[in-house]
Amino acid sequence: MKKVSLFIGSLLLCVQTFSMTLDDLIVQLEKNGYSTQYRELEKKQLSIDYKEVDRIDREGLELNASGKYTDDSKGNRTGGSFSATYDFLKYEGEYDEEFGGESKQLLGLEKNLKDIFYGERKYSKNIFTIDEVIRLNMEDARMEEEILSLIGIYKELMDTKLELKLKKGLLPSIEADAKRLERRYEIGHSSQLDYKYSKMRLENLNNDIKQLEEDIKKKEKTFKLKFNLDLYSEIAYTKLDELDIRDVYNIGTRDLENIDLFIEKIEEEKKYSQYDKKWPNVKAGTFYDVKNDGWLVRLSLDKTLFEYDGKTATYEVDKERFQMEKDKLENTLDDKRLDYFNKYSSLKRSIENLKRQNEVDKMTYEIYKLNYEQGNETYINYIEKYEDSVVTSIELEKKENELTAFIYEMQYRR
Repeated sequence: MKKVSLFIGSLLLCVQTFSMTLDDLIVQLEKNGYSTQYRELEKKQLSIDYKEVDRIDREGLELNASGKYTDDSKGNRTGGSFSATYDFLKYEGEYDEEFGGESKQLLGLEKNLKDIFYGERKYSKNIFTIDEVIRLNMEDARMEEEILSLIGIYKELMDTKLELKLKKGLLPSIEADAKRLERRYEIGHSSQLDYKYSKMRLENLNNDIKQLEEDIKKKEKTFKLKFNLDLYSEIAYTKLDELDIRDVYNIGTRDLENIDLFIEKIEEEKKYSQYDKKWPNVKAGTFYDVKNDGWLVRLSLDKTLFEYDGKTATYEVDKERFQMEKDKLENTLDDKRLDYFNKYSSLKRSIENLKRQNEVDKMTYEIYKLNYEQGNETYINYIEKYEDSVVTSIELEKKENELTAFIYEMQYRR
């Protein structure tokens, strides 16, 4: 029984000490987030679309039938025709009562020879392969936006938690000051102003703490409502200091890939258009004539001569347009990367400045504290210096958190 109690106690301790990090949140988002669900739906749609492309020329059994009824000087009679086609398999039959009933019944193979080398099915598959990557890239972009939004809300939550932690740390000393000054005021050793000021600070601090706690609860609910994430433990503060330069240079790779894919798609469309216009439709077939017990070979040709090929010129213009967009994007990305590097340097410098400022503020506070204890400084002036150091500490913590969020953003921005 004692061993069981120790085990349960250890388990509870592990649950209490374990906390979620931003990496845990992102992993959960990539697994269960709304963007992942949209991506799965898009993959299902792609599977449906591929089946349609794969069944071009094989999409069911094509049936054609016609009938006629004639009533003239020769009397009344009926006739009709029927054909069935599946890919290259074909059946043709005709019936005419005037000519003794069944006049034709053919069973055999027929195919457009042009489709054997580069037909609509092969062309559509090539286009689908390109479109598939583009469509999945769009889903990746949706996921990226969701992750960046998550990082932003995480930063806001951590800013609030850091501020709450610092203000809660102030509470014991502020409470002690208020009690001490109240006693001193009652015995006439402290001014009413100092006493009132200490009470005001304590009440304001308690109000600030309550508000921060409410803000944290609201932000934590946002993770479930906006991202479909379950918070199974407290979210811990993650701190990063150094930026991986490769992350910045990876930004924009997806957009560049999409442009290359659009250019590749245009090339494929141009290739098929030129092929379709250059070569005639040549239908060749061989049939067994059931009625006459023999074989029939049939050949037909269809070609438009002297046709103006405006599509090829249009494809070339489209290709140039996308190439220009690519050049423009590469220049834009170079400018963005400079902005990101500049922001990183700015954050690092701001942190160093705040560290120095915080050190000076703490030294100033210690001097005012000593002077106050020696009776050479007012309580209000001493506390104001104390609050200055606290404000600087909060700004420093928030700036370090901003740097962490920025580094994470660089890791996931594409």
